[in-house]
Amino acid sequence: MSEKLNTNYVDHICIAVNDVKKAEKDYIDAFGWDVAYRYVDEPEKIRVTGFMVGPTAIEIMEDTDGTGEVAKFIKNRGEGVMLISYNVDNCESSLEVLKKNKVRLIDQKPRWFAEYKRNFAFIHPVATHGILTEIIDGKYE
Repeated sequence: MSEKLNTNYVDHICIAVNDVKKAEKDYIDAFGWDVAYRYVDEPEKIRVTGFMVGPTAIEIMEDTDGTGEVAKFIKNRGEGVMLISYNVDNCESSLEVLKKNKVRLIDQKPRWFAEYKRNFAFIHPVATHGILTEIIDGKYE
C-alpha cells in the first residue's frame, strides 16, 4: 500500500493562454477578481498574472518567446489547464514519499523559487493522467 502524501490544499492552478493581458481582462470581467500579482520568469519563459481564490492562486500564463513549455502545451492541446500544484509542509520530504510510492518524477530534488522563497518539484504528467503536477511548500506573501 502506498504511503499517503500529506497535502494542505491546492496551492495554484496554471492556465496556459495565448495572450495574458487579454485573459487577465477576461477573468476580471467575468469574476470581478483583483490581480494579486504579476511576474515574468525569464528562465521558464513565462509571463504570469495571479488571482487569489481563498488560499489557491489561479494563474494565467503566456509564453514569452514562443519556445517554452507553455507554447508547446498550447500547440499540442490549445489553451487550458496546464498544471495543478499542491501545497505541502516540506517539499523535500514529500518528494521522498513520492519516490517510495514509485511515482514518475521530473525533479529528484526540489527547485528554489527565489522570488517567493519557496521550494517546488514537478511530477511527470504520465503519473497523473496528462496533468503536469507540482508540489510546493511555503505560502504566498
